[in-house]
Amino acid sequence: MELDFDDLDAFGILADAENLAETHTRNHTEPPTVPAQHTATLGQHDDPAQLASSVSVTGDGNQAAGRDVINRTQHIESLYLLLGSGEPEETARVRQRGGRGLQDPEALRRLAQQYVAPPGLLGDEPGTALRTLDERNVLFLTAEERSAGQFAAGLRLGYELREKYPDLAVREELLDPDFRLSEHELLGKRGQAALVLDLREAGDKEVGGLRRGLVEFARVLDERRSFLILLVPRNQVREFDEILPGRVHHLGRPPSVEVFARYLDGADAHALVQETGCAEQLERLWPPRVKEVADAVTERIREGENPAEALRTVLDRQQHGSALALRKEIRKRQESGDAEWLALLAASAVLEHAEPQHVVAAADQLLAGNGVVPANEVPLLRPSPYARLHDFSYDHFDPASRTFRPRGFATEVVRHLWREHPELRGSLLDWLASLPWEISDLGREELERIADRSADLAVEAGPRVAVGLAQRWATTHVGKASKGQQTSTRLPDRRRRSIAVRLLTATATDSTLGRDIRQALWEWSRRSDADLQLLTAEVCAGIGRFFPRVALTRLKHLAGARDEHVRASVRAALGQLEDQLGVSAFLGYLTEWFDNASPPRLRFVAEVTAELLPGRAHHIDADTATAFWGRALDVMPPEDLRTAVEGWLRAAAVAPPGKQEDIVESLVRAAGGSSLRIAQVQYASRIDRPPLDLRSLDPEPLAEVVHQLWTRLDEVDPVWGREDDR
Repeated sequence: MELDFDDLDAFGILADAENLAETHTRNHTEPPTVPAQHTATLGQHDDPAQLASSVSVTGDGNQAAGRDVINRTQHIESLYLLLGSGEPEETARVRQRGGRGLQDPEALRRLAQQYVAPPGLLGDEPGTALRTLDERNVLFLTAEERSAGQFAAGLRLGYELREKYPDLAVREELLDPDFRLSEHELLGKRGQAALVLDLREAGDKEVGGLRRGLVEFARVLDERRSFLILLVPRNQVREFDEILPGRVHHLGRPPSVEVFARYLDGADAHALVQETGCAEQLERLWPPRVKEVADAVTERIREGENPAEALRTVLDRQQHGSALALRKEIRKRQESGDAEWLALLAASAVLEHAEPQHVVAAADQLLAGNGVVPANEVPLLRPSPYARLHDFSYDHFDPASRTFRPRGFATEVVRHLWREHPELRGSLLDWLASLPWEISDLGREELERIADRSADLAVEAGPRVAVGLAQRWATTHVGKASKGQQTSTRLPDRRRRSIAVRLLTATATDSTLGRDIRQALWEWSRRSDADLQLLTAEVCAGIGRFFPRVALTRLKHLAGARDEHVRASVRAALGQLEDQLGVSAFLGYLTEWFDNASPPRLRFVAEVTAELLPGRAHHIDADTATAFWGRALDVMPPEDLRTAVEGWLRAAAVAPPGKQEDIVESLVRAAGGSSLRIAQVQYASRIDRPPLDLRSLDPEPLAEVVHQLWTRLDEVDPVWGREDDR
């Protein structure tokens, strides 16, 4: 997918061709080709993650894309702090998406309290969505509008099922191209789950493959007492109904005034609706939009606005937007030639809350990119940043706090510039890409603001904007000089990459943008460009907690990367995932890395096994451990197998009393009655290299473990057994 934006000029202030070419050469890297998606695998987590509910892409807490549950954005420490590299104050923090993937029971309970159920969704009466799902295990949920609250309805159904079946895990799944309705990948070995899968943005190929597996998977669900909720667009309902009849539920619209009342704070919702006469306007809106209205009115009331006036204003903007007034103001400035005002408008919107000198510096960068030279070139005659922002007169902007009113207006400005001024798009992208290069002392929150505004812009402009900007921020001089063979972890490069990581972690699981973002990550994981590989590894570390199946599939391909920084990042990401998923689930994922594995990946798996499992091996489920070692014996070269087995035996040596035998026994079971496999394990366990002197092993418990292993192997060896029979 090409980033081929026009370079015409809506404002009439762009640079000449020579200056534009220079800017493009300095800041632009080759746009990515958007790849095909791929599947990943998912087993059952050992322990449910404690997550908060959330929605879609937001900037500054403002909703910017159409999800349909309550906004709760969770921030965690800098990814670089988690990975043990870099100073957190110098990099943007990963913007995690709470409420995605595995659902926290408390978050589901809170959603149930706020949720206004539409007719026919809940209840035990015949024909309700809940009863259909409980009796038939599969439900196709559809609605008149693309974003009519389907996702929230799916979670609400999941909550009711969990009330009835307390061991049930409620989890959202993401659709990748090779996604399979697999019992092993989706349900694990023993777990029960209610899976929510959104097909509203899926392609025909992915949906067609999923439909073919529905009948068999429905049987598995019934046996496992698990459930599948598919969010299906209206134009595909018939095809699904033909495969599994009687499972379609058309989502209705609950009373909008009741939804408004659930989310409004600071005023009596029913009295306010009656006073303003806005009931009819509200009733035309689906729940996600009603919630947006309630949130916006709440924000205005907190700022001191009269509730009735606030509701009328918000509904008017909901219907007509702010485009008319904004368009009029921009046109007035264009006609007067006030290029600085236009540049300050864009810079203040992108860097809302930022230090005045940074806002003004960004505006100057935009002016320079458009060929405008400041009138006062003499430093003594140049107004200070504070003076320039104070002179930036606009009703919606407070120069003291560098914020727009109402909350969210900065996002409207950015999206308006893109939507109504297509000739400016190329210049805007080059400017956004250049900001962290040209302004070297941006702080953490300012870096985060650039990433979040870029996510907001991507909602308007499409995923290729997010992919293109992330690629440009992640590109390093080392990467260019080495033609993609190396990358850099210098602080300036980490700072720029941190913006890309924040942008992509925020958009990779978005209902609208996520599909293409995940495609790009999949493609980058298989390419030899070290800059993009490192970026992908860090993004996967951010999304892995919520969607390990997606993250680990991409990390699997990065395991064989040539660059040491990439491998270190993958190793750190795996360490996080082991902590978050539990060691049994983690080892189950790692077992799948043996499929079609290259020698570098096998070596990496051996090293990870030796590094991460000691100290926790005694917590691993016996069947999971046996399956892992069975695959390892099938495909690992002798030296790699030796590395992995040594780590496993060292884990046994420090295991609690009573657990040592279980750890050793997993290797014995994997060897089975095969003389070849027994010989493999014996060779791999010669840790000191032959000739072996067990007394030389340090510490002494390790020698005891090796001796125990060899004794058990002798006992199961068929050759020794035949000799005993004689």
